[in-house]
Amino acid sequence: MSVEDSKGISINIMGKQHQFACSAEQAENLKQAANRLAAMCNDIKQQPGSKSSESALLVASLNLSYSLLMADNKIERYQQGHNALLATLENAIKC
Repeated sequence: MSVEDSKGISINIMGKQHQFACSAEQAENLKQAANRLAAMCNDIKQQPGSKSSESALLVASLNLSYSLLMADNKIERYQQGHNALLATLENAIKC
């Protein structure tokens, strides 16, 4: 990343300020992702039995990883269905 296209963002998660370097194109999406993570952590921290910020971050990370895995699996199923339809169309054209 060159100096011209770099931009720093500042986010607050669980009461702590964090600085990250990123490209100008990434800045808005990273802020949205950070805000989502912060909201998840705050929600988890509010639940009874939540003991530490670290455990809230761990649970939020696991929840986000699970959501990403489910989305990846869904995309893969769509791609497989798409490929099957293409194969059916190709076979129909050959006949």
